[in-house]
Amino acid sequence: MKKSILHIVLVILITIKSFGQSNDQCYGPNIGSGSLNAKTMIGCVPFTVEISKNDSVANGHKFIYDYKGGLPTNPTEIPKFTYTAPGAYKLMQITFRKEDGKELRVCGVVTVLDTNKLILKPKICDSKVRLEIADNKKAGSLPYNYCMIDWGDASPLEIIKLPTSNVSHNYASQTDKKIIVKAHYEVEFCSINSSVEIKFPKVNQPQILVFEKTGAENFSISFNNFSGEDVSLLGNNSLIASKLGEIGQQKITFSNTTKNVCYAIKLESNCFQNNISKEICDIDLEVLATETSNELRWQKPRPETIKDFTVLKNNDIERVAQSTNYIDNDIKCNQQNCYQITFNSNETAFISEKICLKNSLIPCFTSIPIYIPQSFSPNNDGFNDSFSILGEDDKFVSLSIYDQKGKLIATLTNLKESWSGENFQIGIYPYRLKAKNQRNNEIEIMGKVMLVR
Repeated sequence: MKKSILHIVLVILITIKSFGQSNDQCYGPNIGSGSLNAKTMIGCVPFTVEISKNDSVANGHKFIYDYKGGLPTNPTEIPKFTYTAPGAYKLMQITFRKEDGKELRVCGVVTVLDTNKLILKPKICDSKVRLEIADNKKAGSLPYNYCMIDWGDASPLEIIKLPTSNVSHNYASQTDKKIIVKAHYEVEFCSINSSVEIKFPKVNQPQILVFEKTGAENFSISFNNFSGEDVSLLGNNSLIASKLGEIGQQKITFSNTTKNVCYAIKLESNCFQNNISKEICDIDLEVLATETSNELRWQKPRPETIKDFTVLKNNDIERVAQSTNYIDNDIKCNQQNCYQITFNSNETAFISEKICLKNSLIPCFTSIPIYIPQSFSPNNDGFNDSFSILGEDDKFVSLSIYDQKGKLIATLTNLKESWSGENFQIGIYPYRLKAKNQRNNEIEIMGKVMLVR
């Protein structure tokens, strides 16, 4: 224990020097002296320091809990303070001698230790678990000195000095385990538990869960890493990317300009019967505009066993049949449409990129065989007394008329109907016409009619 105390004192002294304070009022001539009494000056965050005011020769105790140099300012009379961040803090106590009223100052260092959990990264191979232990404290904080490992199988606790490289343990059975690692400082002021669940793999081959194409040359692959081993991504059996292993679901994002590629993940160990997953292949979707349609083209999905093949248009299912092309004839002028393909292959969900296209090759026929007058005068003179529409019946759909506040006041559903304007004041009235153009596509036209007397 003496060695431990000397170690922590040395750390504290080094920390004091590192303060680098200018014009330190804790030391120097004519400062005087006093006594600073606290239960303890070292602890783990959050740490509360309590000062007992038992100085028999002085009174008027005041405190600065994070003194940074210069003339003391803003002292408090409260003899208790909680530090919420790790570090070394200079505490100043100011008192006044009862005998002559001289100001006395005394300083001490409060050391607040960090309690971040350790980072545990296990790797599983058969019945053996290798455990990487990392201390993730901020730079400048005191690191943990050692840890105690409970492997979760009733074996004796293992004491490991930190920092360390990987430690390993062989289990007698491949049942689920919980490894608990308790981190310690050499002085027993605090400790912290970290844990990790171990599930021995029940599979003999890695598997890609989702293959998503997020752009023309951008991809992401999600997979379950059952062993925690490092992973390589293969494209047509060549290395594309690599990733450090971590137990649980992982994702690799990458770019590739090569077309028609089949991808697989490979574990950098031989703990599985087959350490390479089944492949999932890109289909290289294209969307082309013609004068009559939008045409989708893609490579035939591989392997042959494909399930739930779907073409999506504007997020709605458009067709569910596997092929290598699709023609969308339901295209309107100046309308943007977005397409995407999804399917399942080798128990992997494939999601293509979303390709959006505004077809500018399709002619925009806006003329309609409907005539709408610009004004009418309901004055019973037998001429233009009502708002009537002329044109082809099979092209007319409806006409909605609104007042100046946007309230619907009349709807015409055939060309034989008209609006008399009775009981309405002189003014301009908006309308919305729905009709079919020369290509028999329904369009909407907004307009206004003037009511005069």
